[in-house]
Amino acid sequence: MSQSRQVATQVLYQVVVKHQHLKQALHNNIGTGISDQDQAWIQHACYVSLRHHFSLQNRWQKFTDKPLKDKWVSELLTLSLCQKFHMSTPDHAIVDEAIRAAKKVKKNWASGLINKVLRLAMKDVDYKIDSEVIEFDHPQWWIDLLKKDWPEHYLKILQANNQKPPLWIRTVHESQIMPGQQHPNIKTAWLLDDNKASQSDELMNGQFSVQDAAAQLAAKILNPQAGEYILDACAAPGGKSCHLLEQESKIQLDILEKEPSRLKRVEDNLSRLNLSANRIILGDATKPEDWFEEKEYDKILLDVPCSAAGVVRRNPDIKLLRQAEHLIHLTQLQQQIINRISPLLKVGGQLLYATCSVFRSENERQIKKFLKANPNFSEIELHDDFAEQCAYGIQIITGTEQMDGFYYCLLQRTS
Repeated sequence: MSQSRQVATQVLYQVVVKHQHLKQALHNNIGTGISDQDQAWIQHACYVSLRHHFSLQNRWQKFTDKPLKDKWVSELLTLSLCQKFHMSTPDHAIVDEAIRAAKKVKKNWASGLINKVLRLAMKDVDYKIDSEVIEFDHPQWWIDLLKKDWPEHYLKILQANNQKPPLWIRTVHESQIMPGQQHPNIKTAWLLDDNKASQSDELMNGQFSVQDAAAQLAAKILNPQAGEYILDACAAPGGKSCHLLEQESKIQLDILEKEPSRLKRVEDNLSRLNLSANRIILGDATKPEDWFEEKEYDKILLDVPCSAAGVVRRNPDIKLLRQAEHLIHLTQLQQQIINRISPLLKVGGQLLYATCSVFRSENERQIKKFLKANPNFSEIELHDDFAEQCAYGIQIITGTEQMDGFYYCLLQRTS
């Protein structure tokens, strides 16, 4: 097991110290010689360690005389306490395996420190939570922003962000019956029991797709009709594109994505589900002059790049990688994209602006700014029982009906 500890520590080190995304770090570090069971353990341990990284670090830091210079060892200590407090591993196994993992990477000098710090931290019955960062396992700027944006819901959002995410799948037809619980409003969305899902033949054969119910709302709102010419801008990984084609195969769908590797994922998803698009475009949403063919669209789906603050439970590394100043760049990019893409819409056509964020600066404030500058557009009001009404558009609060946090606003070009 010490190899699994060693690999998991390396993954955490890549994320926390080298600022690599968790999925990429897992992909880079899990080699061919590791059994399926160990791979599953490494993945689980890394996700849980990152979900609770702030509090786990705090638990061992109080037992070191000065800040630990060796960041690899510090991630090993964090992982070890994750096993104690979130994975119910026996204490003696935690200490022994941690020392072995350190020795494997030639850090014999750390054995005494690991032994002392872990034993003290695991026996610390008087552990006191002395800050919101430790209590909620989020950066302070994030907590403050949620309090400001959602004073009535911030606690629910923070708690939901630290939960293991549920497994939602998307069926091709609303009438397709699955072993699980159907969403009352989004009929293609089924909530599966994680344990049963692995035994489901349909899931193993790829006959449907894994996609959160909140993300499935996009196709329901856009409601594609036969003969319509539709653009899905910023389309990767292609879940919403596929859903539009599943709902109505007789649309002409242009799929746009600027990253070649991400576009490949869209193509893989289309081919797996036996779906075809009108055009698959490698291009930049801020530069339509490079790829637009002068024929205006009936509908546009604009799922813009965002902070991903609504899908943190699926991507716990975001809490450590995202900084407050990133929002400035993101909101500028979002504004640029909507301003460049909206003129490609027919008069009378509809544009759906979407994000997987819960921050108002990326959502309703963007729409307010856009409508002020573009009086030839107006909002078509959306109403869903499970969503919060905003000044413009609707917000699904993370955790509501077990969904991710998503924002939607439907606009129409009026002249």
